[in-house]
This record gives sequence, C-alpha cells and structure tokens, in this order.
Amino acid sequence: MTRTKHILPAIACSLLLSSLPPSPAAAQPPEGRGRDRARTFLVLRLADALNLSDDKALQIGSILRQNDELRQQLRQQRGEIETKIHTALDSKPVDEAALAKLVASANDIDHQLALLPEKSFQDAQKILTVEQQAKLILFRPELQNQVRRAIRRRFQGGPGRGQQPGGRSPLSGPEDQP
Repeated sequence: MTRTKHILPAIACSLLLSSLPPSPAAAQPPEGRGRDRARTFLVLRLADALNLSDDKALQIGSILRQNDELRQQLRQQRGEIETKIHTALDSKPVDEAALAKLVASANDIDHQLALLPEKSFQDAQKILTVEQQAKLILFRPELQNQVRRAIRRRFQGGPGRGQQPGGRSPLSGPEDQP
C-alpha cells in the first residue's frame, strides 16, 4: 500500500508533464536551437568578462538576437537574389542590365552581412560604461578566437559529434591517430 501511495503521484506527474505543450526551444528547428545556444554562450562570456548586471546581460542578449534576426533576413534575401541570378543566366539572351542590378543587390547584401558583427559590437558598446567598453575592446580578440574554435569543432565533428574516445573520428586513418 505504501508503495502504491508513492507511485500514483509519480505517474500523475508524469502524465501531467507529458500532456504539456513542448517548449518553444523544442519546437525550433535544430539550427534555431544552435543559434540560441551560441547567443547564450556569447552573453555568458561577455557577462563574466565585463561583470555585467543581469539587466545589461539581457540587453546584450536582445542586441545579439536582433542582429541575428537581421542576418537571417539578409541571408534569405541573398538566396532569393541567387535564384533570380540563376534564372537570368539561364535566359537567352542574357539581359545584362537586369543581371547587373542583381549582382549589385547581392554585393550590397554581402556587405551588410559582413558588417553585422561590427554592428553588434557597436550596439553593445552603447549600453556599457566606459570601463566595460574598454574591457570589451581587450576581450574581443579572445572571444572571437573562442567562437572560431567552437565553430571549427562543430563543423569538424568536435567532441561528442561522431568522434571516438581520444578525439579521433571513426573515419580517420592510422596517419591521423596520435
């Protein structure tokens, strides 16, 4: 009887939790969750290095999220322009004036995408004290290196991503082994 007394509440909790809608993060595609994790990593690293208050850390997170949304919009626009460029190149004869406009649009979007990291940096500086801005200037190269390493690990199958113990890929040959 005592055992049943403890099992029933556990089953009830389990049923209740399973009936709840999934969290917004679970509903996101994997790349959306990856962006959220990357943004959280950046905010935590900045909050730690700059001794940010919770409010400032939230503001930094908001800045990064807004710039990430802009990046996504620009990448979508870039994809649409690429489709139009393919179509323009396939048409005979090629309309050089129309193609030149598409090329100029693609270059403009590429330029905007290239400037987004700097825009994020400048937007963040606007809400920081002068001392925090100075710390950010000094911390930025280290943070950029950490991000590059994380990206490299992610795309090269870093630890936990298809590697065997010792960091070896199951596809690596004897020459790749330490």
